[in-house]
Amino acid sequence: MVQQRRRRGKGYVRVSAIMGREELFSPEIQEDAIRRLFERENIELLDVVMDLDKSGRGFAERKIRQMIQEVRRGDYEVVGVWKWNRFGRNMRLSLANIHELEEEAGGEVIAATEPGDGRTTMGRFSRNQMLSVAELQSDMISDSWKDTHAVRLRMGLPHNGHARFGYVKDGKGFRPDEELNGPALAEVYERWVAGEKLRAVVRDMAEVGIRAPNDDILDNSRWIMIMDSGFAAGLIRKRKPESKSKRFDNWDWFPGAHNPLISAELWEAYKRKRLASLGRNWADPKAKYSLSGLIMCGRCFKFKCGATGTPRKAGEVMFRCQGLVTKQCKGVYSLLHLGEAAVLAWLEERATDGGKVERLAKKAATVNREAAEIRRLEKVISETGAALDRLLDLYESGGMSKAKYLERKAKREGEQRQARITLEELREDRTEVPVTFYKDLRNAWPSLSDDRKRQALKQVIREIILHPAGHPGGRWEVVPY
Repeated sequence: MVQQRRRRGKGYVRVSAIMGREELFSPEIQEDAIRRLFERENIELLDVVMDLDKSGRGFAERKIRQMIQEVRRGDYEVVGVWKWNRFGRNMRLSLANIHELEEEAGGEVIAATEPGDGRTTMGRFSRNQMLSVAELQSDMISDSWKDTHAVRLRMGLPHNGHARFGYVKDGKGFRPDEELNGPALAEVYERWVAGEKLRAVVRDMAEVGIRAPNDDILDNSRWIMIMDSGFAAGLIRKRKPESKSKRFDNWDWFPGAHNPLISAELWEAYKRKRLASLGRNWADPKAKYSLSGLIMCGRCFKFKCGATGTPRKAGEVMFRCQGLVTKQCKGVYSLLHLGEAAVLAWLEERATDGGKVERLAKKAATVNREAAEIRRLEKVISETGAALDRLLDLYESGGMSKAKYLERKAKREGEQRQARITLEELREDRTEVPVTFYKDLRNAWPSLSDDRKRQALKQVIREIILHPAGHPGGRWEVVPY
């Protein structure tokens, strides 16, 4: 008699964005129920996938899509959840993803504490009812938050009680920090509106010890985010109806209950200057230069090198370490065309060196699946870093206990550490890049746009290190994958 193979599966745990509230559906409760479910059903539990601080309204940013692909490949057959609302709170999207996982990929979704056997008519009916209730609950929570935000807006309070730079918590409201951060913020407004370069103002603030709540040095973008809020002008902002963008012109401002740090005239002058700058399309996703985002400072190895925005001569673009602005690095400088010359020489070497180069470039590219996984892991590393910053801000503003902060900090750091390890392993497991790739890129270089050049280079180059003058081997070092 042939023994039937034991089914395999993964658990799926989702916890919504906490926003300072005590989470009722802790990951531990969900995981424990899933483990007991798999034991009852004699299913081998391979892993428990965590989606922390993720809304159930959508699927684009969650790991469900990855799990569907794993089931499709035959890695396992079953996905287990605690309750159906952990799978999703949008009934249409939830059913679409369940259909893909079960009908197209050949898997099965099961819940530990609620009925919903997708193989029977009544089971599907029960599951759909649970998903419908989950969507109703989500809509009710959303309506409640909208009402709460509206009440807070009428009271002149921001939509949450998190700390505001330049202010000190005072009961339910805020009062100006008159000792350090408040006057510093007002000074940044005044100097930038008066025409000073923001990087010079930011450098001065860093030198006198102005820091973010997590003790980070504030860079240009952080200062702009703080000033854009209008809180220092005694205002509360609310996104315009139907607007999803966070651009400066997509907000309305209302009187706040707190005292302003700057005058209404200064705020209006700031608004005019910011609105005038929007036409520059700062958020354009296309690379402006062929080496944008690829150049790493060879002095501090911490910051990327960016274009200064002030060409020395017509057509010449200078790149420098971004840590120079806040004096976290002494910096390195060089012209873009010198970096491009080094890259072209590197391409030429690989285009003419035949099979030897193919062996040296074994790690230079990957199959599409590995490339997608690498992008996902890079995103996880970035998102967990941002989540750690948010956790610290929440803890310092009093919205989270120390024990809870340390627990969630350790979990986030573990996720980030594992993502880094997996990323390095994937980058080591590369397939060969044919010599024709380098030849084609070299030949097409003069006719390609800067954005296309950068896209092509990112397939074979991990980074380009710009070393200080006098470095052995030259200032430009191309580091392939």
